Order: sequence, then structure tokens, then C-alpha cells
Amino acid sequence: MSTTHVILGGNGVIGRETAQALLATGVSVGSVGRRASTVPGVTSVIADLLDRDAVRTALDGADVAYLTAGLPYSAALWEQRWPRIVENVIEAAVATGTHLVSLDNVYAYGAVDGPMTEGTPLAPVSRKGRVRARAAAALAAAVAERGLVSTVGRSADFFGPGASTSVFNSFGIDPIAAGRPGTWLYDADLPHSLTYTPDVGRGLAILGTDTAARGRLWHLPTGPALTGRDYLRLAGGHDGPIKIMGAAMMRIGSLFNAGARETREMSYQYTAPYRFDSSAFELAFGVRPTPIADAVAETVRAAGAGVRA
Repeated sequence: MSTTHVILGGNGVIGRETAQALLATGVSVGSVGRRASTVPGVTSVIADLLDRDAVRTALDGADVAYLTAGLPYSAALWEQRWPRIVENVIEAAVATGTHLVSLDNVYAYGAVDGPMTEGTPLAPVSRKGRVRARAAAALAAAVAERGLVSTVGRSADFFGPGASTSVFNSFGIDPIAAGRPGTWLYDADLPHSLTYTPDVGRGLAILGTDTAARGRLWHLPTGPALTGRDYLRLAGGHDGPIKIMGAAMMRIGSLFNAGARETREMSYQYTAPYRFDSSAFELAFGVRPTPIADAVAETVRAAGAGVRA
């Protein structure tokens, strides 16, 4: 393909935000997925990232590839499919000489005492975290042994317009937009960092277009940690009711709901302070995260528009 910046998994919310951020810089953008991109100005390539040859073909002629693909929230599916996707992308990037920019989360850090930084060691305590840690190791090995050029952007829990897989969107913002109380998981009075999806897209675009970013791990711009109660108050008004889904309710829910079962292994993220430090990125590139009140307000507005549509 003739485009130079290719988004692998371009139909998800992060893929779309990354495409829009890249288009704003004036580069040509391609989106690889199982359906055509909905972002105007993007060239679509229909392909499955589980197909090695299709990924290789998609990266022909690409200067930079962005791995933003997501999978259904299932540890079993992650264990089965994510290593194959990562290896297919590594193999294609090495073969074509493409700079690979990968989006990652913080699951591989495990339970962290204090702020998470780029120097935090990987010590996963969940199945999903171990999948992510193995992927990080595969990237590092490909850099050391196969000549891969790899840059990684990590995000905290994210939220934003159209972020249907976000816990805060699903449990907090969407109900509030529909006129119901928002819910926080486990403990609403602990600090918890949230990354705004447009900031993720803009951050990944910087990692792929600024040579000073190349070859390192970066924490993407994220605002100061607030409590769950603070976030819900911002979303629903300071006097609005809120709900807490504690451990007992999560256990009951997991008997009937697969999403609740999958979330329970990540409970450590909600039962202790969860702070994410992006100061290195902010200092290096002069970029600040969107003010959290503005980000929440825009996400509520977008969710409300969806309810009224």
C-alpha cells in the first residue's frame, strides 16, 4: 500500500483517535481491520491480524505501523490470540523495515506500591497481565535479535467518546447520560488514574512522527489521579447519586456475567491507589493531558448524543 502510516486495528476507539491525530499532521494514513475505516481521509485495508501473510502485505511500503488492536475482554482469548498477533506484526515490521509503535496497558506491572513510571518493573499478578508481559518480552527480544525498531506507549485505564470497552464509560458515564446513577467498582475513595482516549491518539501520533521518541517506552499523557467519587461527580453533577459495586456484588455478578468474571482478577487496581505518571512524556514533548473536567464533560456529551440518537 502507498500510505506511510498504517494503523493495525484501526477500527477501535484508539485506532480512530490515532488516525485523526495523524491526519492532522498531514501524513497519509492507512487502517487495517476486518472492516473499512469510518474515519474520512483514511485508506482502508481489509485484513485479519491473525493472518501472517495479510499483515505482511499490509505493511509493504509503510514507514510506521501502530498496533492499537484490541481483543474481547477474555483472558483465554488473550492467551490464544495476542501472542500470534504480536508475532505476526513483529515479523512483518522486521521484514519491511517498518517502525512499530505499540499501544500497551499497565497490566504487566501488577500491583504497584506508588506511582507507575516507565521504570516500574513488570510483575504481573493476573492472566491478562502475564499475556502483556510476554508480549513486552517478545518485542524486546525482536529489538535485540532481529533489528526491530520498536516504540511503546502505555496508557492507564482509558475513557472517552465512543470508548465502549472502558470500565468508566460502561459503569459510570453511560448510565449517567441515560439519567441513571453511575457506578464505581470496589472503592470510590481511592485515587485512580484515567487516560483520555484523544490524548492516547495524539500521544501515539507523536511517538510515530517525532524521531526523539523512537526506541523507548513512554507513558502517554494522563491527568492527575482523582477518586472514583470525584469522577462520578464530574460526570453527573456534584449532587448526583452514585453507586458502589463492592466485592460481594462482583462475586455474585461473576456467576452470571462474563465481564464481571473477567474484571474480578483485576480487582487489585480498584482496591489500592492506582497512580500513573506521564511526566516524562509531558516534559519531553511539551504536551499536557486534556483537563479532566473537560474530558469527562465531552465524554458525557458524546454519550448523551448517542442516547438521543
